[in-house]
Amino acid sequence: MGNEELVGGVVAGKYRLDEHLRPGRFGDFWRGTRLSDKAKVVVKLLKLENFSNDKAIQRFERETKVLSSLDHPNLLRVLDNGVTVGGAPWVVTELHTGRMLSDDIAELDLSVERVAHIGAQIADVLAHAHSRGVIHRGLEPEAVLLLEVAGDRDLVKVLDFGLSNVDDSDIADDGPQLTQVGERLGRFEYMAPEYVEEQVIDARTDLYALGILMFEMLTGQPPFVGRALSVMQKQVEEDPFPPSELAAEVEVPEWMDAVVLSLLAKNPDERPQSGADVARVLRQHGG
Repeated sequence: MGNEELVGGVVAGKYRLDEHLRPGRFGDFWRGTRLSDKAKVVVKLLKLENFSNDKAIQRFERETKVLSSLDHPNLLRVLDNGVTVGGAPWVVTELHTGRMLSDDIAELDLSVERVAHIGAQIADVLAHAHSRGVIHRGLEPEAVLLLEVAGDRDLVKVLDFGLSNVDDSDIADDGPQLTQVGERLGRFEYMAPEYVEEQVIDARTDLYALGILMFEMLTGQPPFVGRALSVMQKQVEEDPFPPSELAAEVEVPEWMDAVVLSLLAKNPDERPQSGADVARVLRQHGG
């Protein structure tokens, strides 16, 4: 069934699909209305092919329950979830109108101060999620929404927590874990070396992706680009240049180089060990 045919349809008898917003790697995003109170929401209809068996659906339901318990100002809150009659899971989140981080990166409109401010907020929400055993594993510019609220043009909302885990047949079937063996599901440009090699991943894997995001905010592109296999090899084997050597629009100070390169350490033990540590350093320097 095409997207046009779904307009006006109702999910679980509770949410009307009003407008198709965008396709995503894990499913389609819809602007919707909660029928009980007419509140505007986002309905994510996830791809059925990502849920190959009952265990995958059961794991999704457990993880979404954990995600529903997360409460952080920089997190897009999960309001409801379920499975359609046809077996495809769905998730409902709060709706915010803003712009994607990828849009600001494309416009090369990010000062060092803004990068520090945005990076600190992402680090904050990662710390919150990690403390509850949830790893994002799909952090990228399209997973970060920027809102203008009360004079802050860059209030962060991180999207898609948990949706990167929907088809991991090799994750132990006992709920969300802070340490996991990771099947590669995200974009290679944002994957840590241990993720590329399908080794054990943990909170520091997300922090590597944050380093990639900050590098891209400063320079306009990730440190490693090209064909997938080439990027994967570089993630494992090549050290990135400092952002200051590639940034054309901003002057990147030494402290920012140091923060980004520490996040991009090949060995997880050599990276910052928590999002809280990263946020603290960024705010010390004006974030």
